[in-house]
Amino acid sequence: MKMIFNYFRLRAKFFLLYLLLLFLLFAVYGLYGLPFGPAQYTALLLSLVCVLFCIADFFSFAKKLRYYAVMQNQLVALPNGVPFSPSPTEEALLAVIRQLSQRAQAAETAHTAQLSATNEYYTLWSHQIKTPLAAMRLLLQEPELDTDALLQELFKTEQYVEMVLGYQRLKMSTKDLVLQEYPLNTLVHKAVMGVSTLIIHKKLSLDLAELHGIVLTDEKWLIFVLEQLLTNAAKYTARGTISIYQSADAPHLLVVEDTGIGIRPEDLPRVCEQGYTGCNGRLEEHSTGIGLALCKQVMAMLGHSFTITSVLGKGTRVTLDLGRKKLETE
Repeated sequence: MKMIFNYFRLRAKFFLLYLLLLFLLFAVYGLYGLPFGPAQYTALLLSLVCVLFCIADFFSFAKKLRYYAVMQNQLVALPNGVPFSPSPTEEALLAVIRQLSQRAQAAETAHTAQLSATNEYYTLWSHQIKTPLAAMRLLLQEPELDTDALLQELFKTEQYVEMVLGYQRLKMSTKDLVLQEYPLNTLVHKAVMGVSTLIIHKKLSLDLAELHGIVLTDEKWLIFVLEQLLTNAAKYTARGTISIYQSADAPHLLVVEDTGIGIRPEDLPRVCEQGYTGCNGRLEEHSTGIGLALCKQVMAMLGHSFTITSVLGKGTRVTLDLGRKKLETE
């Protein structure tokens, strides 16, 4: 009944026009004094044609409503084909709906993939952060407190927290960037101080060259990247040296180099992929496979870039290009 009411409301102008034509027909016959027999016969034929047209038009209208009801329930996966002949206006509207549906489907797919990656990371992170916490609890129960070991576990905990905070901030729609000019030497020294506990604990040598120049960047984010790179260098270097210096040919290139175990050639192209740990990561039980991926995203956000070269068994070199690149605007 509601469908019939909607149909008559939609075709109200047509029925009014039909009644107006009948009125004019009988009015003309009346003005000329003609007998109404032919007018009645003509009105009967017009009414029959009108009824047949309305029946066919109503079924077409009902088919369209059913199609649009299916479309309403399946906005992402639209039904294939159109079971009626759309008008030019309807064809244009259907084209817009299809485009919106494709965008919605792409957005849903991207959101699902991002949600899956996020859940995977947080699940891994929540399990791994338990390790230093449990170690600290055990150390506190010892008769003699091992301060150095306790500081190491505290350092690991802080690193995990900083990493997850960086991960969250990168996923935000607005990035808290504060671009200013900073002395490169100051930024590197702050990063070194942040990981000094790990370097001292592993008894590694630090060769920090005299750095010159000014960098236009965000202090917090660039230090985050440097700390991640220095932590990786210390983690995978059993003995030897971590070197930080500027390229002699290009002062805007900052190099972080270690004499650690290096990276296998087959792992090197994928070390910046989220969740990829490679052979070294599988050997290192606390590896999340997220640090370098975050560094890559942060550097791109800052308009910088970095490259990694490595020789298995001899060490790894990370070259940061701190030159100014075109920043993406949102």
